[in-house]
Amino acid sequence: MKFQTQENAIFCNMDVFTQLERENHVQNTVRLFQTVEDIRDAENGFVFLFPQTNSSENISRFAEFIFNERRCCPFLEFTLKVAPNDGPISLLLSGPEGTREFLHEEFSEAFS
Repeated sequence: MKFQTQENAIFCNMDVFTQLERENHVQNTVRLFQTVEDIRDAENGFVFLFPQTNSSENISRFAEFIFNERRCCPFLEFTLKVAPNDGPISLLLSGPEGTREFLHEEFSEAFS
């Protein structure tokens, strides 16, 4: 998937993964984004809000997602916020101009 802007090429390169890594990344991403409770606009991106969690496994999934997403989409910037007392998690995904359109298409199921 590729979006062109005047300054940057925004693209996802899934070829950075082996077949197994790709399958695991897609499964983890689907699992995470199926739990999105709300989406808020942000400058050149979106804030995805997830439910409360008291599981270190859930937080590990976010770390794994960010690690792998940086490999295939190096233009993205990530800000993970974990609220105290097992509160909700928010994940800001942003980047250069055109990132919002890319994210809307890439994570379209979360927007429905």
